[in-house]
Amino acid sequence: MALEDTVITEQPIVEPIDAPIVEPVVEVAKTKTELMREISKEYGINLFEKEGIEKFKEYQDSQKTATDKLNEELDLYKTRETDWTNEKLDYESKLKATELGIPLDRLDDVKKLADNDPSKYEEVLKKYPAFKTTDGIKIGVQNPNNSKTPSGLSEAEQYMAKNSRIYGDKK
Repeated sequence: MALEDTVITEQPIVEPIDAPIVEPVVEVAKTKTELMREISKEYGINLFEKEGIEKFKEYQDSQKTATDKLNEELDLYKTRETDWTNEKLDYESKLKATELGIPLDRLDDVKKLADNDPSKYEEVLKKYPAFKTTDGIKIGVQNPNNSKTPSGLSEAEQYMAKNSRIYGDKK
């Protein structure tokens, strides 16, 4: 190898550039009273009094366009319509439940099973007939023969009544 074969390459030296350090601007959240003071100064209205608040609301209403006002009315009518349809559905479901013999305390469960559709209540009752009974659930020993419980005094009570001077009068 000869000296001619080796090539020496110089690498350029990169010096770091001193960029100015930019600190992020942090805006401090203003309190409600500070915001009210600024708005009061800007519009010349005292928002700390009832009259000032009313004037500011009037000012805001005057800035709305006709379409904004109509959209607000439309939203109001839509909410009233949904309230009315919900109330109507509630009355229809109560009426259908009383026609089918469903107690009102079980109506919410039937509504959920019928997807709030009163016309499906009959299908729910076919599948779950327990909703139709008004007797309620009986727990414990039941009387299958419908025999009556004994009325009157038991043997011990009859003996005590006959021997009242020993046991005293039980009234």
